[in-house]
Amino acid sequence: MNTKDIYNNPAGRVLGAALNAVALTAGVEGKITQTEPAAPDHCTGAIVNFTFEHKAHRYAAEVQAIDRVARLDLVKTKFNDLPGSKLLVAPYITAEMAEHCRALGLQFIDTAGNAYLKAGGMYIYITGHKRNLADMPAANDRATTATGMRVVFSLICRPELLNAPYREIAAAAGVALGTVGWVFIALQKRGHLLTDKRKRRQFVDIQRVIEEWALNYPVRLRPKLTAQRFHAPAADWWKNVRLEKYAARFGGEVAGDILTKYRNPGEVLIYLPGDPGRLIIDNRLKADPDGEVEIVEQFWHLDLKTKENRTVPPLLVYADLLATPDARNHEVAKLVYERYIKNA
Repeated sequence: MNTKDIYNNPAGRVLGAALNAVALTAGVEGKITQTEPAAPDHCTGAIVNFTFEHKAHRYAAEVQAIDRVARLDLVKTKFNDLPGSKLLVAPYITAEMAEHCRALGLQFIDTAGNAYLKAGGMYIYITGHKRNLADMPAANDRATTATGMRVVFSLICRPELLNAPYREIAAAAGVALGTVGWVFIALQKRGHLLTDKRKRRQFVDIQRVIEEWALNYPVRLRPKLTAQRFHAPAADWWKNVRLEKYAARFGGEVAGDILTKYRNPGEVLIYLPGDPGRLIIDNRLKADPDGEVEIVEQFWHLDLKTKENRTVPPLLVYADLLATPDARNHEVAKLVYERYIKNA
């Protein structure tokens, strides 16, 4: 049977939709390489090859509609009697079913992009996507959600990630693996991203992406970050603090001053991963909801090189300064943009 003919039956269309979905959510490409189904209604004998990090993994795929957890035990028993690696392909696998599949060692994909694949260095486990892709929120909104903005931030700061494995991008952004594919779709639909014939991605107009991110940051991502305010014993205390001791970095006005020397900062903004306790104690900061010092949760997992390793990336400095009502901060933001972002 020609591999194209498999899509002419309902089960084959489920298989095709599931392969497309897992390519989007997990960034792993699956292709049907052989079809000799003894029972076409279930695509038994359809051979699928998944390519993951340049390695091919071969599965015999079988389409089954799973309506209850108990049915998974029957599928697993059937698979145990057959040679080679087997793949369950279902219209939909709930989160509960997915966990049961993982416990059984039953690998699967579904048409919503949920998946469990484990073989020779490949490990993918994605759950929680809704039943029908068509029913999911508009894909073009995914790049401006809080999680989507984490991905876009990583792509702007490290453009080489555009063509990295989804797993590497997700780790850098600190998001679930399934988020990455939807962000790429969103960027394409918004006209921000192109994929060439070699399937390599590139930004169409990086400045547009930067402006959109900076405008959305204070209303979409910033409110989701844990933040605390403090009062410092001296106005210039920040000049002598060594933030590298705490793996922290300056943002906002202090970062603007470090980058441009244009104005003396009135507020101190620090991005810090994990518990800020040591920084607070060492520098005698006192909790104060109206204090001039704000410590905010660091939302990225990238190893970024910035000026003197004291500031957050210029993109975030720019967004922080634009988010304030102070016109002088907007002037500094413009300088940061011109010097560090525009031609970077």
